[in-house]
Amino acid sequence: MATRPGWQRMLVPFLLIAAALVLPVVFARQAIAAERVTVRVESCDLSGPKATQACRGSWRLGDGRVVSGPVDGTQLRAGTEIQGWGNGERATSQLSVWLVAPVLIGGALLVGLGAFGVVWVRLVLRSRRAGGGTTGR
Repeated sequence: MATRPGWQRMLVPFLLIAAALVLPVVFARQAIAAERVTVRVESCDLSGPKATQACRGSWRLGDGRVVSGPVDGTQLRAGTEIQGWGNGERATSQLSVWLVAPVLIGGALLVGLGAFGVVWVRLVLRSRRAGGGTTGR
């Protein structure tokens, strides 16, 4: 069985570490930039299944900009004003909704990295034992 070059063997752990560090931050950027706002729900399309239901609204950010965009959350109705969280792209009535994806993705990547580490250590130990246990005598 041919062995792979060292850079190829290190590629998988490097990519897992990079993904574990970068992806949660990328997905959490909307929660990191969020600020407390009053969202005015302007329209809702509640005709389809729950996964396709969408509302749009507007909110004023701390720097004075008024932003219009999608609004996520529960119990949204057109014409109402709710206290929520918003950034320059979207708003939500529950900040925890934005935190679920980064936490789940980051956790899954860390578990995968840990499992890879355990398998790698076991393979290294097995190959050392199978190599005859040379001690340099």
